[in-house]
Amino acid sequence: MDSKLLLGAAAGIIVAVGGMAVAQRYSAQSAADTEAAAKAAEAAREADAYADVRRVNPVMEQVRTPRKDCEQVTVNKRLPERDGNVGGTLIGAVVGGALGNQVGRGNGRKAATVAGAVAGGVVGHELDKRHQGGRVVTSTETRCREVADVSDRVVGYDVTYNYKGRDYTTRMDYDPGERIRVEPTVQPVGESAR
Repeated sequence: MDSKLLLGAAAGIIVAVGGMAVAQRYSAQSAADTEAAAKAAEAAREADAYADVRRVNPVMEQVRTPRKDCEQVTVNKRLPERDGNVGGTLIGAVVGGALGNQVGRGNGRKAATVAGAVAGGVVGHELDKRHQGGRVVTSTETRCREVADVSDRVVGYDVTYNYKGRDYTTRMDYDPGERIRVEPTVQPVGESAR
């Protein structure tokens, strides 16, 4: 074989290998640059996806919880008469009969005695009903009434935040802290610019 041909082939192989190495190096550098650029763009998007919180105000609601409030109270009660209010009727009948017996003679006296006993019994019964007899006793009773305990409960948070130079307000279920995540391409739903 000719030495020039061998020398030319060797030089061609060296140039090809060197060209591949250079291409690979620039390709790797280009990929690294592309990856770094993608990371920088992602970081910029992430930075745009957050806004600084200016104010957080808890939204309160009053809650009424019903319950029974019971207490022991001392009560005075009058016990009923031992004879069941019969004593006045009997005494009235005896007195009325004795007075009726003083009137008239014979059968008239008997009729007056019976009429006096009946009238005296009725009057004695009526007086006995009005009589506040019986012993007074003291007892303890439980008396209850319905009351409502009122307490405040946090039902949400009104959050004011600044996004790209404008203030927005939204209601959230939780306190977001110092920063809030927002969608950079879409204006958040239910929020108004100030």
